[in-house]
Amino acid sequence: MHRHKTLLDGKKKAALKAAMHNIIQPKKVLSYGSGESSTWSGFYQTDRTSDGYVIDRYSPRTVWVKFSSSDNANSASAPSALNIEHSFPKSWWGGSNNTAYKDLFNLMPSEKGINTTKSNFAMGKVTGNIKGNGYTKVGTGPTSSGSTSLWEPADEWKGDFARDYFYMVTTYSNLTWTSNGLDMLENNDYPTMQRWAYTLLLQWAKQDPVDEIERARNDAVYKIQSNRNPFVDFPNLAEYIWGDSVDYAFSIDGTSTGGGGGTIDPTPDFATLVDCSMKAGLDPFFVRTYEGCEGEVWTSSTQFGAMANAFSINGKTADEYLMVNLDLSLATEAMLTFQHATGYNKTESVKDTYFQVLVTDNYDGVPEDATWDLLDVTFPSLPSSSSFTSFVSSGDVRLDDYCGKNVTLAFRYTSNSSACYCWEIQNVKVTTHTDPDALPLIAEDIETPQVITYDLMGRRVPHDTKGLVIRNGKKILQR
Repeated sequence: MHRHKTLLDGKKKAALKAAMHNIIQPKKVLSYGSGESSTWSGFYQTDRTSDGYVIDRYSPRTVWVKFSSSDNANSASAPSALNIEHSFPKSWWGGSNNTAYKDLFNLMPSEKGINTTKSNFAMGKVTGNIKGNGYTKVGTGPTSSGSTSLWEPADEWKGDFARDYFYMVTTYSNLTWTSNGLDMLENNDYPTMQRWAYTLLLQWAKQDPVDEIERARNDAVYKIQSNRNPFVDFPNLAEYIWGDSVDYAFSIDGTSTGGGGGTIDPTPDFATLVDCSMKAGLDPFFVRTYEGCEGEVWTSSTQFGAMANAFSINGKTADEYLMVNLDLSLATEAMLTFQHATGYNKTESVKDTYFQVLVTDNYDGVPEDATWDLLDVTFPSLPSSSSFTSFVSSGDVRLDDYCGKNVTLAFRYTSNSSACYCWEIQNVKVTTHTDPDALPLIAEDIETPQVITYDLMGRRVPHDTKGLVIRNGKKILQR
């Protein structure tokens, strides 16, 4: 059995937390600040969109300022409007020269104003004296000692910050907490968080489950620090330490029986494969023309999401696919949902003609060579007095017929000189129920090279690829 399996299996509660503490220490941290091998060069790898924007989890603009064209993964500087924020404030342990101070799992790019406003307050539910920036709240709220100054992240990041806090109190439980940290922490190895705090964070973690952005950041930090946040890799792990499964022994292969009260399945069979607003870039989607060339019509808008409009293209003629590869090989059920709007088609329906939602199991780089199935999607009614419709839901688009396969999903946009319309798409989500045997493992050893290895998009990758991969029908976390 793998070394980590031996260390973790059969442990509960405090013993499980202590074992995780010993496993997940960073092996390397970058220097704090800007420049070569610095925090900002780390952010360039962990918090940069495909088109160069900085991901700011504290600002209502979220993605609104770019890295410099001279920045790279080895050396980068802070954009003038941003600084480095410790989501778990450094004043809580009073140190700036230790690993915790420079751990990328606790560091995020932040707009300077909200960084100052949130100060070194504890994170919690803000109910009074609310201020902030319309996105991150700052004010007062309940703790075990009464109403206290707190900050509260936006709903879309609550689970991310909760899992970061689980990581911090596990990795650095040996530190001595001071200052505002004592509003939510205790100076002990277990539970380290006060009851109100871990109860709230467990709730946030359920309401905002792990998504692709969080998984990608976990993988990127791992490449830098050689350690992972296990609360991202194993989303139900926190329940075995603080929640409804504390009376059950943990098993890394998911064979333990937990979820006392039935609120958490110890062998979760629900997964979110895609959760993309499209406002922060098109990743994990890519664009191809009908012939398989790089596309130019589909772009990302911070206000509207993915946008396709060939009005400025020569001849106004386009045929482009906004695509994503989906690994449904372990799924028993799958569903697609999104919101979309159309524009300039006041007298002509675009549903299933100029705009199509398609899926195939034989895409091999050239859309025209694939055999596509048309999905039944709810489209907006024709625009009336305005040029654009309101955004409407696609409805629940079932992908069950494609379970057991690796498939490609595509939004196909076509136009010509007499019919050139606009399509806007946002909040694309693909969720699945999977085979209960398809559970994450931590792999320390390289297994038989003859076994083919795939990434989570179903693409064949080298056998020693680090991070989450699929081999022999199982998801493997490969060190």
